[in-house]
Amino acid sequence: MITRNTISIIGVTGVLLFIIAVVCGALLIPGYSHLSQYISESYAIDTKYGIYLRLFGYIPSGILMMLFCFFAVKHLPKNSATPIATVAIGLFYGGGTLLTGIFPCDAGCNKEMIDPSLAQFIHNLSGLLTYITVPFFVIVLGFAALKWQPLKTGKVILLCGFVSLTFLLLFFSQLNSPYGGLYQRILEGSILTSLLVTARYIKNYNHQAG
Repeated sequence: MITRNTISIIGVTGVLLFIIAVVCGALLIPGYSHLSQYISESYAIDTKYGIYLRLFGYIPSGILMMLFCFFAVKHLPKNSATPIATVAIGLFYGGGTLLTGIFPCDAGCNKEMIDPSLAQFIHNLSGLLTYITVPFFVIVLGFAALKWQPLKTGKVILLCGFVSLTFLLLFFSQLNSPYGGLYQRILEGSILTSLLVTARYIKNYNHQAG
């Protein structure tokens, strides 16, 4: 049986790999802007180091975050919403990260979608499904977590959910904004924070199912 500590480490490692890939991706591209450019642009098909960011960053990160969410279900307090929300976050966020890593966007991420490649289409579809589902499931998990002890765990997760939803709306309503990259990073960061909070909870509190 996988221990609570191991599950927590899996989750934290998945989050850290994602963050490291985001930071390194920007550092490796001269003139890259966290404020205006999307994360995907740092590992687009035409980038020099994109393949390494995908193979050693986003792809393993997605796998680890999926595994974390699936394993976490057994170690979280029982209620009807928790397992549904946790598995959904694993599928859509972990799975979305995995798919966007396997299928990078075209050069410059082809924002106008002019004759997009199959990889670009899958990349965009995966990203869209991730963003329109995960904030809502984080909010569902946050409401469920309000019944956990300590109460602050649920409050933090719920806050992360509403922050992610807010910046999701900003992101999609201002796709050509000079701050689109910032909106995306706050959206992603709030989701990642909810995973870290959940990982910490699992490590410190034992709520075995069954």
